[in-house]
Amino acid sequence: MNTQQGRPSVSLLTFVLQEHHCLILQDWIEFLDWPVTALIVHVGQQDQIRASLGALCACHDIQLHVLGTTTAAETTTDENPLLAAQFAAVQTDFGCVVRLDNIPFRQPDLNWQDPAWALMQAQGARFLTGTTLPYRADRPLTDAHFALTQRISNGFLMIRPADWLEFQRGTEGSQDRYGRFSSEGAAEDYVAAMDIWGLRLLNSPDIRIFHCHEWGPRLPVIRDAFRKGTGIGRFLKGFQDDYFGANARFYMKPRPPLMRRARIFLGHWRRRIAGR
Repeated sequence: MNTQQGRPSVSLLTFVLQEHHCLILQDWIEFLDWPVTALIVHVGQQDQIRASLGALCACHDIQLHVLGTTTAAETTTDENPLLAAQFAAVQTDFGCVVRLDNIPFRQPDLNWQDPAWALMQAQGARFLTGTTLPYRADRPLTDAHFALTQRISNGFLMIRPADWLEFQRGTEGSQDRYGRFSSEGAAEDYVAAMDIWGLRLLNSPDIRIFHCHEWGPRLPVIRDAFRKGTGIGRFLKGFQDDYFGANARFYMKPRPPLMRRARIFLGHWRRRIAGR
């Protein structure tokens, strides 16, 4: 094991599609209170992206590995081959997948990775994930920042490369069942079938990861609001099970136009009346 002070070494894996996404990548580097050894990325076509990544890695003494170019369409519809290439390039103990429409924040004096690693070892947890509310099936732990989980998010996933590859086996039909989400869905099928558990980092006011589902020019504005704690309260309560599909909630998601909101409201009351 390549360790520093008994800690596993970590590579950060992601897609950097636009130059302003480097701002969120900087947040991720600062969110991980262990030093990041390497950054393994596929990038968009803008020349400035590579220059910004080079400067960022030089500032933090991180090895930069650009595996090639990609597009928003490719990372949306067929990210699995890109992920497989990134994990194959990992030379550290863990690869940490992050998505740059997931914004992280921690209080600067809060060191969370040492407790997380201790819990992973004590509980036999095979991965660390986050970004959402807890699920009802998650198992609480005495440390209020963490729970045991069998749900997996590519928004934030720290895992050994061999385990990631193992989990991709899924179960019969997994790859067809989940389509473009098969890297997560197949892994969830596999860990459930094999009774494998991971650790969930739970969102709280002092440490949190929110999925905003925004890649465009609003992203820095959303980031600023998030770092200030604007409107975070309702994203810290309840269970993720309640918000799948059309009910999914994203931080600072723009409200629908007035007429659409009116139709949604009327449809809601018609369904309630019909159900009586």
